[in-house]
Amino acid sequence: MKLSGTLRKAVQPLILVSIPFLLLGVNQLLSREFANVRVLAGEVEQAHLTREQLTLILSVHKDIESGERGYVITRDPVFLEPYNAAAASVDSEFARLETLAAGAPVVRAGLRGLRELSERKRAFSRRTVDLAREGRQSEAARLIASRQGKITMDALRARIQALESEVQRQADASSATRVAARVRTQRVALALQSLLVIMLILAAWQVARSLRAERRTAAGFRDLSARQEAIFDAAIDGLILHDDQGVIDSVNPATAHMYGYDDPGDLVGRHLDILFEKPPAREQLRAYLRRLAAGPEGSSSAVREFEGRRKDGSNFPVDVVTSPVVLDGGTFFLGAVRDATERKRVEEMKNEFVSTVSHELRTPLTSIAGSLGLLSGGAAGPLPDKAARLIKIARDNSERLVRLINDILDIEKIESGKMAFHLTWVRLAPLLQQAVQANRGFAAQYGVELELAPVAEDAAVIADEDRLIQVVTNLLSNAAKFSPAGEKVRVEVTALGEKNRISVLDHGPGIPEAFRSRMFGKFAQADASDTRTKGGSGLGLSIVREIVTRLGGSVSFDDAPGGGTAFHVDLPAAQAAHAARDLSVQGRPGLPRILHVDDDLDTLRVVASAFDGQAEVYSTPSVREGYAALRRNGFDAAILDVAMADGSGLDLLPLLRDEGRATPTILFTMHDTNPGYEAQVDAVLTKSRSTLDGLVGVVMGLIEERG
Repeated sequence: MKLSGTLRKAVQPLILVSIPFLLLGVNQLLSREFANVRVLAGEVEQAHLTREQLTLILSVHKDIESGERGYVITRDPVFLEPYNAAAASVDSEFARLETLAAGAPVVRAGLRGLRELSERKRAFSRRTVDLAREGRQSEAARLIASRQGKITMDALRARIQALESEVQRQADASSATRVAARVRTQRVALALQSLLVIMLILAAWQVARSLRAERRTAAGFRDLSARQEAIFDAAIDGLILHDDQGVIDSVNPATAHMYGYDDPGDLVGRHLDILFEKPPAREQLRAYLRRLAAGPEGSSSAVREFEGRRKDGSNFPVDVVTSPVVLDGGTFFLGAVRDATERKRVEEMKNEFVSTVSHELRTPLTSIAGSLGLLSGGAAGPLPDKAARLIKIARDNSERLVRLINDILDIEKIESGKMAFHLTWVRLAPLLQQAVQANRGFAAQYGVELELAPVAEDAAVIADEDRLIQVVTNLLSNAAKFSPAGEKVRVEVTALGEKNRISVLDHGPGIPEAFRSRMFGKFAQADASDTRTKGGSGLGLSIVREIVTRLGGSVSFDDAPGGGTAFHVDLPAAQAAHAARDLSVQGRPGLPRILHVDDDLDTLRVVASAFDGQAEVYSTPSVREGYAALRRNGFDAAILDVAMADGSGLDLLPLLRDEGRATPTILFTMHDTNPGYEAQVDAVLTKSRSTLDGLVGVVMGLIEERG
């Protein structure tokens, strides 16, 4: 039965970990067995030496007895020599025996009795020898004949034999124990060895499987690599892999062809600068790549438009998307490059077509609507009721077509950057009263009433008054269309710190969950069927978002209290935008100092962040404060807006050109400028068509150029 993949993954490390422990166990058993063998050998040797020593002690006492009797019988001193030698060695022999019996308590206990018998025997022999030396052989003979010496000698011999038997018994018991332990050890060792063999077989099987899996994986990687290389080489779009310094690591053939190079290898190792007409500053590029790498895994930048530069020096528009790629060598970046020449040509053709058709339609439709209005008003005399109804239907539909064409033209102007925005202080109370009053007639057609909540007199925003009325009108008409008859549409103003919020609340059916993500899309309709009951082009909310975004604000929606929908427009508050500040603070040494004058607080913050680490940016929302800053400080460059609440940034040019200075000056504005402005400043950038990276690159380039 095959092991599942999860089980194999669990068993394989268990086998690899078990093998060393099994080897260690076998080694421990063998080491213990060798130790037991050494101990057993020592015990056997000890028993042998002990028995030999007992035999030697018995032999010594026999020598004493023989010498004693020979001397008593013969009176020959020769018999005293072995007697004296044996008597002198008894104590040393007993001491050696005690040493050998140190580990045998039973033997040590028997030695005490043996010593007593030895002393008695030696005392008997000394008395006998002494009587013989004094010439009292008869007494000595009678003493020997009393058999006391023999009795003591027999007891001594019996005690030595008992001790020898005890030593032999202990040796046999220890040997039997060691043999039994050896048998157990052999069995355990055999079991461990068998288990080790099984483990080794399993390990070998796993290694073989792993090798096969690695070969399959390697083949899969080779196949995947070949596929990816084929995709990389066959891709129509240009693909550029580069490191975090902007140095090109590899490109596909489409990139080389797009930029006019014969071999992709001609670009490898070179910097991205060669691919752009106006490349961003390298420090700025590195900072951008670091931010991109720090984003969520798999994140990519938005599509960005650049002017590419071919090998022959010609320029062409390109769309670029960059994504981080984590490789063994670190984090790299893959840039997907697409030639935007055809896209821009098609967009231009589309815009021209829409503009032409819309203009050509608007003029006759306006005339038709006007003529129908005159007829409906009685300019040609009284009309029959049936004719009046038909004319009214024709007039309503022609006006609807005019509104649709106006919306299409507005969208086209906004997207192309041709819609002019004149930012001024706008007081909200009178503007909203005007918008509500102008739309009451439209709301009345749906049986809906418009209501304006009290607005603080000092509530004001920085905006284009006409465009803001257009925003509010679109929101009011949208709310009126989707509100049940008899309901009210309410307009409120709320202060949110540095912003003021305009809210339009209705009590309609709400926005379906599936439609919320497409709420501000072009031609978006919650009910897109042919039988929908509410008219409209689906461009109103898209126009609202585009206008509010270019006014420096944001638009959102949520569920209104009590049911319905609340749309919110957040715009910079005029009071916050014109708060006085001290611009005489000293910057960090070594960094250029840039003055930025713009009444859009969000733009001020974003631009200051874009220059972080490259320059000190001093931001001010008014021309008056710009004057004060220039009189207090010297600047290395200036970024100016044109249409502001208290004047134009161009009013600062005399100070920027004062006393022969030529401070680099850049216009960074929301709408198209007068062609004459380009002669007064060093560069003109439109916010809707330029990127922050492009702005930083232009400003830092001018600063470096002027030194």
